[in-house]
Amino acid sequence: MDEMPQRIGPSLDRAAAALLLGCTPDQVGYCARCRGLTRRYGPDAQLVCRACRAAEGAEESSG
Repeated sequence: MDEMPQRIGPSLDRAAAALLLGCTPDQVGYCARCRGLTRRYGPDAQLVCRACRAAEGAEESSG
């Protein structure tokens, strides 16, 4: 079974979050749902982080 993506907390340095997300620090912003860090700006931007999207997908598939 696949592991759920982990939320990137807002206290993490943006440069470190950018390394985890595969983007530049200026593309990092807050998730609209959990306020964790996500690739919020630029190409392939997402308003909701991977952890929230995965949780949403798990809810839809179980119900």
